[in-house]
Amino acid sequence: MGQVTVELRLVFLKIGEIDTLKEQFQAEAFIQARWSEPALKGTDIDCFDANKFWNPLLFIDNSVGDLKNDVWHKVVYDGMDTPMIYEMRKIKGVFLENLELNDFPVDVQDLTITISTTRTVNEVLLIADTNQLSTINTHTFIDQQEWRLHEHVETSTKLLSSPFSPSQNQHPAFSATCHAARRPGYFYWNVYFLIFFITVMAFATFSVTYNLPQNRLQLSFTLLLTAVTFKWVVVRCLPTISYLTTLDKYVLLSMVMLCVVCSWHALIAVCPPDRAPYWDNIALISLAIIYVLFHVIFFFWMYFVTYRRRRMMKRKDRDYIRNRLERLSICGYHSTKESDKYVGSSAATTVLRKTTNPKTEHRSSNSSDETLRRNSFEQNPSILKNQHFIEHYQPKISMRQTSIVNPFSFGRFNNNSNNNNNNNNNNSYNNYNGQQLLLTSGDIEAMTMRQFRMGSLGC
Repeated sequence: MGQVTVELRLVFLKIGEIDTLKEQFQAEAFIQARWSEPALKGTDIDCFDANKFWNPLLFIDNSVGDLKNDVWHKVVYDGMDTPMIYEMRKIKGVFLENLELNDFPVDVQDLTITISTTRTVNEVLLIADTNQLSTINTHTFIDQQEWRLHEHVETSTKLLSSPFSPSQNQHPAFSATCHAARRPGYFYWNVYFLIFFITVMAFATFSVTYNLPQNRLQLSFTLLLTAVTFKWVVVRCLPTISYLTTLDKYVLLSMVMLCVVCSWHALIAVCPPDRAPYWDNIALISLAIIYVLFHVIFFFWMYFVTYRRRRMMKRKDRDYIRNRLERLSICGYHSTKESDKYVGSSAATTVLRKTTNPKTEHRSSNSSDETLRRNSFEQNPSILKNQHFIEHYQPKISMRQTSIVNPFSFGRFNNNSNNNNNNNNNNSYNNYNGQQLLLTSGDIEAMTMRQFRMGSLGC
């Protein structure tokens, strides 16, 4: 068997705590892998057994500790001769992530889940799903007070070398990355402003007469030691890193300003008494101008350098939403033109959905409300992703082969049926021409996500 292409899609269901010190995060995700299986042609998919067919042998590469991993399979005929095997899994655990803290506390962190395989690159090729984008649920984020999740998800592929293999074979890997932007308000108010006030107070030491340098030095050294204490408080919030963050740069430059003030108070003691007041005023004005210029430059640097990635993330959010809507509209258009499509699973479930043809049906005025609801359902494929709609209007899947003659003949859609006479009911039934509109990949995702939510209630 040659190289098999496996399409992967990951949905971040829930992002838990992001631990900056340990450089790891908690997450719950859904992974969908699909590949073609020619051996299933002409077989009864109701008796599908995943253990008897080829499997990519996927695993999570960057997980830490015990990982909760639930796996099941489905078989889908997507209108092609070769059936597709869908491997779906729900994972929950802790994942490692190397945090980039150069822009701290206005940093944007990448939260990545990497999927790899024990098979080599000659056996399997991992790519992103060509039909559906990887997504994230931003409404179930736990650390919303400290972080803000962006709505787009980026995917990439790479090759990993196995350290246990003598031949150093390379294995393909697929990574899905979401982005979390830190909310910097806490550090602005509790670190930046306090350091700013401590440094500004250094200029108050010039109010002490120049011929009392010992008093000036005492006040200046007290402010300097206070700034050093704040620096150690900031260090405790970060892991041990070998580079300076944005907050470190501001604190260190403020400490440099305090050191310059201390040095001047030491030099003023050796100046001639007749020239000391003049030079003291010059030093005060010069240091004040330098400090103001420092803040102006620092603010511009913060906006154009450190905040640049945040603006980039917002642009990617807009592009991602636009791209996703385009894909949904395309999938919705093609789903109305697809013919026989069957879905099978390891639970021996086959679903065949039938619906009426909106072009040939003719309803009386008494059933106009029913027609309006049916058309709005057929013309809006995004409804299939609405959990509330699925729970109320989607037919339940049984363990037997199910044929739904008319999914719009539920009691919910036939509120006016008691007012119609038997003749209208017969005409309505005869207008149904039996066109088959079978489950699309969007239906599979909707039913799967419903199953996930039902299962997560017991977690």
